[in-house]
Parts: sequence; structure tokens; C-alpha cells
Amino acid sequence: MRLSSLFTALLVCVSMTSVAQNAAECAALTGFSLPGYQVEVTSAQWFDDRSLPGGFNGPGMELPPHCHVEGMIDRRIGVNDVEYGIGFALNLPANWNGRFLFQGGGGLNGTVSEPVGAQVAGGRAAIQQGFAVVSNDTGHQAQGPFDSSFFDDQEATLNFYYKANPKVTEVAKLLIRDYYKKDIAYSYFVGCSTGGREGMLMTQRYPTYFDGVVSGAPAMRTSVSNIGIRWVGVQLNQAAPRDSQGLPVPGPLLDESERRLVIDSLLARCDALDGTEDGLLFNPKACDYDPRQLACGIGTSTDNCLAPAKADAIHMAMQGPSDSRGFQIYPGFQYDPGMDDPGFIGGILNSTNNPPEGPGSTGVLEFDIDAAVLASTQPHLIMGETTSVMMSSFIDEGGKQIFYHGAADPWFSVNETIRYYEEMAAFNGGLETVQDWSRYFHVPGMGHCQGGEDTLDAFDMLTAIVNWVENDTPPEQIIATGASMPGVSRPLCPWPTYPHFDGSGDITAAENYSCQNPE
Repeated sequence: MRLSSLFTALLVCVSMTSVAQNAAECAALTGFSLPGYQVEVTSAQWFDDRSLPGGFNGPGMELPPHCHVEGMIDRRIGVNDVEYGIGFALNLPANWNGRFLFQGGGGLNGTVSEPVGAQVAGGRAAIQQGFAVVSNDTGHQAQGPFDSSFFDDQEATLNFYYKANPKVTEVAKLLIRDYYKKDIAYSYFVGCSTGGREGMLMTQRYPTYFDGVVSGAPAMRTSVSNIGIRWVGVQLNQAAPRDSQGLPVPGPLLDESERRLVIDSLLARCDALDGTEDGLLFNPKACDYDPRQLACGIGTSTDNCLAPAKADAIHMAMQGPSDSRGFQIYPGFQYDPGMDDPGFIGGILNSTNNPPEGPGSTGVLEFDIDAAVLASTQPHLIMGETTSVMMSSFIDEGGKQIFYHGAADPWFSVNETIRYYEEMAAFNGGLETVQDWSRYFHVPGMGHCQGGEDTLDAFDMLTAIVNWVENDTPPEQIIATGASMPGVSRPLCPWPTYPHFDGSGDITAAENYSCQNPE
């Protein structure tokens, strides 16, 4: 036998031995137990090569060699004889980099998504980078994305709002140590929407569990954010045409030409405030747009104006709900070109597909929106809210936190995240002090967590939080691109700064912009 052939045979033999050893060590996790916990590892399978198909949640991907673990915590029979338990999945890559990532959920959860950590990871999922990644269903198994039947069960409700994720964190960390025979070097949490709220919950209630947290478009106050959505639909209905019963006719308030008029006038007034006219409003603090300026005068009606009732309805919709005393229950929405976006999760001006109202809402407000009424009628929602600004323990532990939010998000107002961030900053020593450990990044044109007709919604928050935690390098800017704007890049800047064109060079290139404070 030639020497080269012998060497090849040896390599094959070593490879086969390694695969067999990996498979055996992975399968051994089915015997995992943890005193004080009711934990079942229902399967543990080694994959030397596995591909994930593309779908609603993102493109397909090739996974590196890894051990895929599935399990259940606290299995039980609950209300209405329904089986409950916290289902989880954990991917343990062969090329482990010593890091742990918790992948946040979405909607009302209820399913265990494949734990890969693809969100805001710069196009290369966390598992592909060597992270061990966990995901879970927060304690119930749903029949659809907004199946709320689990709210009938107290423990399932508590798990969804705050108990499941710390339990999964504790179990996952011990499984990781058991498998690799090493301690985790750094722990991270990344999520958007419900996952964004979950990340905030961990910093506020479990401040020692994670070194770095990224929270996108957080669903932090669902007891009132749904009222904010309903408010928009109801206000737009004030100017909608009526049917034979006097009810608003379902459908968007504005036709295509009217929506175009609103967006064009918004761009004319605010687009150049960041130094370029490119359809992206990066300087919202300086934008003083008011759609009532488009109202037609008495006896006039042209293609260049709106019926006064429609102009008023848009203005009122964007203000957000207030109670009878003038108290702002939920912040208004931000004027952004994405408010006209089509699609399932349409912009504010196409809001008839937004939950909880459903398509073609004709609802009207027949009651005074009052915080006390909300608290008394929706008490179970309050327990899941993440509004605490007391962060001293998280700060003392050296934790770092990044927020991001799309300006055109029609489900959770970007102004809500800005409100929280500024209140948190004020409570913890001011913005300059807080930016040592927490920063917010504003994304013009982006809808809920991602997407938009014209937006730069692709960026790498994962690398940013890792560099901040491990190298003490705060993100001074994060470069964003987007499939809807090929060839265009911009820096996302820490709030309240925004990217302003330097005055020379290619206006589509991020390198020609610098972060400036609004005047």
C-alpha cells in the first residue's frame, strides 16, 4: 500500500472514530438529571451534516457538526386536562467557542424553534460561529402563532411571562457544562418582539444570568400596546366611508394616490434632515411633519390635498391613545415612509391587517381608556411587563445591553422603546453614564423586527454585543444594509445621534456618514 493511501485510510479511521465518539457522548445526554428539577432529555442526536430548509422565519442554512438535544421541563397535566411543560431544544456544535446564546421567542410562543441564533447575526448564525444555542416554547404547545388558550392555566401563564426562560437558562448551562466538560465563558441573549421583552426581563429580574443582551422591538407593555393598535384603527375609521348601517367600511382609509401624497410630503419635509434625500429618515427628532397641512381648503379638492377629515384622522391616529384626563396611555407612532408599506404586517396607513383587530376592523372606542380599567380587566398581562428601570445589579455584574427598533413598526411603537430607554437613562445617572453599558439603535423604514419596502434591516448586533462584553469596545456605529436597497449602506448610530452625510463621496456608502447629535 502506498504511503499516501495508508495516510488517507488512517484519516478515515480517525474520522469514523471521532464521529462515533461524538455520537456516543451526545446520546449520553439522555441520561441527564438535575436535582431539584423535573427535567427530561427526550432525545440527543449527533449530526455530522444537517441542512435546514428556508421558510417564513428566514433562509435555509447548513449547520456545522453538532449534538441536537430536545427535552421537557416540568411536564404536567393542567387545566382542561391539557398537557403542559417547558419544551426546549439545544444545539451543541463540535467547534464550540465557549459561548452560550439564548434565542428569544416570538408572538405567544408555544413552539420550539430550531436553536441557531440567526437573528441580527450578520448573515452567519450563532451556531455557525460556534455558539451553543438554546430555544424553548415557554411552557405550552400552541396550535397557531396567536393561540392564547394556555392563559386558562395559571402555571402556563406564569411560565410564558417570566418563569420559563430562567429555568431553561439554568438547565441549558448545566447541559452545556456536562457535555463539553468546561464552563461557559460568556452568555448572551438575543430576541425581538416577544423575544425582545424576554431579553429585557432577564436584565431586570435575573441580572446575573447573561453578560450581554440584545432586545429588538420589545413587546414590553402588551396591556397597552394593543390599545395603541386599536386606537390607530379607530381613529382612521372616523373618516372612513359608511355602509348602509352607518358602520365604517373595512379597508385602508387612503387610496394609493392619497397615500403617495402623504409619503411624498413627509419626505419633502424631513428626508434631507440627515444630509441626503434617499427615502430614509434618520433624524426623526428634527422632523415636525403634520398631515393636517395637506388638508384641502373650503370648497377645494385636488390631487395635492386631502379631505380635512382624513388629514385629521391620520394626525390623531399617530398621536397614540390618551385617557379622559389627557394622560398618554401609550406613545404615538413615528412618521416614517414605511407607514405606507404593504404586506401582511402593513404600515400604519395599511393597518387593517394588524392584530388584535384582524382584517377590516370596524371597531369603535365606546369607553374611556383608563389605566385603572386596563389593570382591572387584564391583570394577568401586568406580570409580564418589563418596565423596571432599576438596573444596578446588571450594571455591577458588568452586563451590556443593546436595543434596536424599526421606525415603521406598526405593532409596537418605536417611541415606546425610546421612552423606556430615556427613562432608564435618567434613573441610572443620565444618558452619558448609561451609554457605558446600554445603547439604542434606530432603524428607519424597518417594520416589525425586519422588512420594509425601503429599509436597511440587515445588521450584526451579535458581534457588537460580543465585542462590547469581551473586549470592552462599545458599538460607536453598526453598519446596516438591506435586500430592499441593494448597494446601499449606512451606519446605525447610538441614540440620540444619527448618521449625517459628511458632504462628499458616494451618498450610498456608510463610510461617508458620521454620527451627529440632532440640533
